[in-house]
Amino acid sequence: MEQPPKVVRVLHSLVPRVYADGNELAGIRSPLLEAPLGTYTGWNVAAAGFEAGRFCGNNGGYIPFAATRSERMATGDPRLSVEERYPTHDAYVAKVKEAAGRLVAQHYLLADDAERMVQQARESKVPAP
Repeated sequence: MEQPPKVVRVLHSLVPRVYADGNELAGIRSPLLEAPLGTYTGWNVAAAGFEAGRFCGNNGGYIPFAATRSERMATGDPRLSVEERYPTHDAYVAKVKEAAGRLVAQHYLLADDAERMVQQARESKVPAP
């Protein structure tokens, strides 16, 4: 057997459309996507080895947003930073509460689970002080 094996063809994978933050457009939009702190992907690529740069199955990934605008500008990240999205802690909590409430009204989320999500947002340090 030849090691590494010879690549004889590549099968292209289709992935969902995304918006400017890199998060998916389709489906039920959880508070994690409505009040995002980063980009969530349903796919990932191998970082090293023979498969470096290639699709590595449906292992999802998470790419956090920069904490501040200056950090974002320094790294060239086109996505808004956490502080640009949520100027205050209350603004972040309100966004989570709104998203969770919408899902409860649509019968996609239980009220107890929504309250837990809102409580986690209240206890968070978003945006960082």
